[in-house]
Amino acid sequence: MTHYLIDIRLMGSVKHQIRTLSNHLSEKFNLREKLVVPHITLAGPFSTHHEKKLIEDFTRISTNQKEFPKYEVGGYGFFDDTRVVFVTVTPDETLKQFRYQLSQALSPYCSLRNYDLDSADAFRFHATLAMKLDWLTFQRIKWYFRRQERVIYRHHPIRATLLRNSIILCEYDFIQERMLSRAQALSRATMMRDFDILKLWADGSWE
Repeated sequence: MTHYLIDIRLMGSVKHQIRTLSNHLSEKFNLREKLVVPHITLAGPFSTHHEKKLIEDFTRISTNQKEFPKYEVGGYGFFDDTRVVFVTVTPDETLKQFRYQLSQALSPYCSLRNYDLDSADAFRFHATLAMKLDWLTFQRIKWYFRRQERVIYRHHPIRATLLRNSIILCEYDFIQERMLSRAQALSRATMMRDFDILKLWADGSWE
């Protein structure tokens, strides 16, 4: 079955910090098959028979955003019922509403999960580090994180990504205000343009 996912790819220093932390967890707790690629899920995974409409709605909602969404990361959290370990994410109101608009638009024809249908304020943004852990390993990691330093936040390009079976279909770049193809999304030149724009914007309010 085809699975879709809409998320925010982590980039820059945050991506490096979380990747380093994930690698450390893998070595210390032998989590090679339990780790995930760190990202911030906005919707999914879900299935649909209407991919064209999905792309159209994703494009429409992304391009209609009037403000640049922001978020902060830092601490660590745990979903006890599913034994998931994650980095906490605090979204601004723009990002909250963006995710909620996506869920409302997609729910009539996509098999969204119950948590995807949460209200704008109830949805818990997070970046998963490890999942599907056995009870003992989960408890050991919770104890381990009591003494871990927080992730240091640095502003980086924000893109909303639509994936099909883990492959990028398209990606909206909020900095450049345009939809990117898969090739453009993975292009180093496109990424460097994002960072160049951020440098021009830098006034101390982005940290």
